[in-house]
Amino acid sequence: MKKVTFLSLLVSLSLFLACQEDTFMEDSEMAYLPPTELEYLEVLEARDGQRVITFPPAVNTGGLIPYFELVRITNAEGAELGEEHLKFVSIANPENDTITVNDEGDRVPIVKYKDAGTITIEGDNPFTFGDYYFDIKVITSPDDAVNKRETTFEKGFHLKVGPALVTALNYRPVMQNLLLDGSKQTTAPYVSQGSNPDIRYELGTHSDIFTIDAATGIIKLVAGVTPAEDTYYPQINVISNISEEVVSYQGESTIAIVVSEEPAELELQTINLFYATLEAPSPVYGFQKFITQQGAISESATWIAGAPCNLAGDDRLESAASAKSIMTNIVVSKKSQPHTSWAVINPQNLANYNQGYELTATFWTKNQYVEYMTDKEGRTPTNLEIYVSTDFTNDVEAATWTQVNDVLKCEINNSGNTFIGTPYPGDQKGDNPDGLKDLTRNADSKWVKNVLDLEAYKNEKNLTVAFKFASYFEGEIVGATGRGGRYYISDVRFDAKEQAQE
Repeated sequence: MKKVTFLSLLVSLSLFLACQEDTFMEDSEMAYLPPTELEYLEVLEARDGQRVITFPPAVNTGGLIPYFELVRITNAEGAELGEEHLKFVSIANPENDTITVNDEGDRVPIVKYKDAGTITIEGDNPFTFGDYYFDIKVITSPDDAVNKRETTFEKGFHLKVGPALVTALNYRPVMQNLLLDGSKQTTAPYVSQGSNPDIRYELGTHSDIFTIDAATGIIKLVAGVTPAEDTYYPQINVISNISEEVVSYQGESTIAIVVSEEPAELELQTINLFYATLEAPSPVYGFQKFITQQGAISESATWIAGAPCNLAGDDRLESAASAKSIMTNIVVSKKSQPHTSWAVINPQNLANYNQGYELTATFWTKNQYVEYMTDKEGRTPTNLEIYVSTDFTNDVEAATWTQVNDVLKCEINNSGNTFIGTPYPGDQKGDNPDGLKDLTRNADSKWVKNVLDLEAYKNEKNLTVAFKFASYFEGEIVGATGRGGRYYISDVRFDAKEQAQE
């Protein structure tokens, strides 16, 4: 077992991968000796409950493919851990597969072992502060009763878990008023969920003016001090009593203390949690795109960037001045073929703002050039469906999605008239077999402001909002049989607005 620098880690990993590619041989070519020299890179900076994935280990098997088994886990005192810990731990093993070897499509069996031995500990686990040791069994030729060899390596892997540090700290409301007569104090701060509660508070600045309660984080004026009436932004240090590690917070999103002789009227603040600029399909710009049904349009014509919604300009943040809208148009040479694609916004952690805030997602959408299908009684051929998920992990088809079109608060072209539920695509004219058309909610070629109340999701650490270009027809439509049209998305943002204190 080794403790290595990052550079050494990369070198070791490269050597191991090379070993996997070049040196493991068929069992028939090798001598059958028990495995030796198992070496995992220690994980020394894990945190309470944090998900952990190791690198694959190095092991000497005489060139044979290794298989791995977790035998037991002990803590620093030597006590063996039970199922309540083991159920969160898995260890990867080689997998059987086949590959194509010629133009005729012939396939031969192979064994994939690149990740063999990788240990995964799932998140929200009960591994708390301390050291843990994993006994690992390595086996070669496991299905060969004569040549099977195995070795158990006691303490083959070492995991060191530190306290989960505070990752977010907020006083609510952010702006608080202290009077010169010392009769008021701040509220206690909220800290991030999942952090180790064994902490204390200290002031990093302004200790000549304020005092902070080490246990609660409540701030008061120092007795007998008369500072200038002004707004102050003290630095708050949060210290782990376990490891003495310090995390510091300061600024407009932490606490602003208004010191005055008379009570001051303070405005509630709105904190922008995230703003997707949509400049390109990348998490850097706030979204990814996934195409599940190509249709007649090319990949490059899907969710392309253009001018942003002009009506959102007054509320657009300076930091999002480069914002774009994105659009997909499925009409090619006046014809439309079924197309399905997703624009998935970066997942958001709302749990740090689950108390004292109203959480919302706001975005602007537009449909254009959608024409109803005459052979479908006047129904729309397409729509922009809007979803949320709490388990999205870069696979739209594997995630669980809940459609939210019907609960969005909508407003067309800043008209002042709000209603619930996204407008039906198109101009609302003609037959209305499903009762969804409404001439008073005609958003054809108009921008719609949509607001999603996130109260039901305030404890989620992985909330994802996604837009799906959905098609409701087969084959090809053109002219009188309908037109798929285009859909736009712009200015997607997540905000936390302070609630009034009772």
